[in-house]
Order: sequence, then structure tokens, then C-alpha cells
Amino acid sequence: MKQKPVSMEQVFDELQSLKKDVSFIKKHMIDVDMILTEDDKQSLKEAEEEYAKGETTSLEDLKKELGM
Repeated sequence: MKQKPVSMEQVFDELQSLKKDVSFIKKHMIDVDMILTEDDKQSLKEAEEEYAKGETTSLEDLKKELGM
């Protein structure tokens, strides 16, 4: 089957359309690294509770403990 010749204007129009589609997709794409699993949510809840109780160690203190 032979294809019809395509004009530069048609190619340009198609590229413009694709550019708009890609822009839309980029604006509405979900960052999978930002989605929390149930395990992530539970771990975060536990960490927040430990922090509220003062059961955490600051990075500065941890570095001192490790001799860094």
C-alpha cells in the first residue's frame, strides 16, 4: 500500500499537536515516588509518634555518636 506524500505544513501541525499533548501529560503526570503505600503510611505515623515523644536522635547527635 502506497502512502500519500505529506507536506511540511502537515508535519509541523502534527508536531505542534504532539507538543501540546506531551505538555499536558507532563503537567498531569503523577510522581510515583510521592505515592505512599500502607506500609509507608504506618512507618510515617510511627516516626511522627516517636518524634512527638522525643524518642528520636538528631542528625547532629548521631554524627557525634558515630564519631563523624
